[in-house]
Parts: sequence; structure tokens; C-alpha cells
Amino acid sequence: MNNILPYQYIGIKRQSMRLMKAYQTMNDPKMIETYQSLIQESVEQIFTEPLPEVEAFLNVMMDRTMTRHQLDKQLELLKIYVEPFKVPSNQQLDKLFKKVKKLKYQNWADYELTESTYIGWNDPGQQKKFIIFYHEGELRGLYGDLSPSVNKGVCPICKNDSKVSMFLATTKIAGDGTYTKNGNYICHDSRSCNKQLDDLTGLYEFLAATKTVL
Repeated sequence: MNNILPYQYIGIKRQSMRLMKAYQTMNDPKMIETYQSLIQESVEQIFTEPLPEVEAFLNVMMDRTMTRHQLDKQLELLKIYVEPFKVPSNQQLDKLFKKVKKLKYQNWADYELTESTYIGWNDPGQQKKFIIFYHEGELRGLYGDLSPSVNKGVCPICKNDSKVSMFLATTKIAGDGTYTKNGNYICHDSRSCNKQLDDLTGLYEFLAATKTVL
């Protein structure tokens, strides 16, 4: 049964990497023990209730002699329990972006779906970015202009330092039927964004700002 969502898996992965770094850099057993407790608490707070597969992973992680190779293997085993992003059909994408001409369909094999809370892709020819996601089980999407210029900054979606570009989404103003451009500097590469996305707050704030989720 797939009990873990992609952003939760990313959270576990990032915390386990921090613990691995502590094993490699700390010598004081008491400090390591304290850090283990902090990491365990951080991982457990990701979920509303305990999951046996996560508890089993944490138990293995408490081994101070664990190597990076062993950690990677354990993370791959844990990935079995992750619910991957549900791939939409081309027909669904056409319906979602019905105003877009010559929509580029994606090769889903290029995506790590178990690490994708949302899917975003760039169309350099049109200088557009397309974003799809699920809200309460319903496929939704938005698109807008994406600047080819890449800068260093903090992405509001993943809330991490990243390589960002200006994204201008066309949003509808409720009531009068007019449209406006809503701009944000977000990760230029959405796959990199997903690999840093361990909390949904930023994503939903971004979607609310673009009037995609109300």
C-alpha cells in the first residue's frame, strides 16, 4: 500500500541525509544521540500517524556505522511505499490546456514520479512553463510566460535557494471577468524544485496567488 506522498518522501530523504552528515562529522556519542532524536522527531512530525515502513526505516537509520551506499539502498526500498504522481493522458492535458496550440506532450519516463508533488515543464520555443498538479483528487493546471534569464534566489514553492526565473501566470480576476498577469520568481527547473519540496505550504500559497486553488 502506498502510504507516503512524494513531498513526505523528500522530507524523509533530506532528514536522513542530515543524519548521515552528522555520522560523518561528529565524534561525540552524546551529540550523535541528541541529533538522532531530533531527526527522528522531525521525520515523525511529517505524518499525522505512525507508519510501520517509516518506523522501520528510522530504526535502520539509528545505526551509526551506516554508509551512504547503505542509506541510498534503504531509501530505494522505502520508495516502494510512495504514491507516485498519477500520469495524465494526452487527452486530459489537451482539455486542461485547451487554449494552447501545439502543446508538447511529455515523456513521463524522464520524470521521477515518486519524487514529484507536481509536474512542471518548460517550452523554450514559446517561452512558457506548464504546471500540473492534483487538488482533492482533481487534475488542475496553469501556464504562463517564463523568462529565459536564470538568477539565484529563493523559490516560493520549495522555499529553498535555487536557480529561479520570472514566471508570469495569467490569472482571472473574480467577478468582472478580466485577466491580469501575476509574477513570481520560481525554480526554472521544476524537477529540481520537487527534489527540494518537503512541505506543501509554499506550493499552495503559490497556487492561491495565481487563483488556481481558492
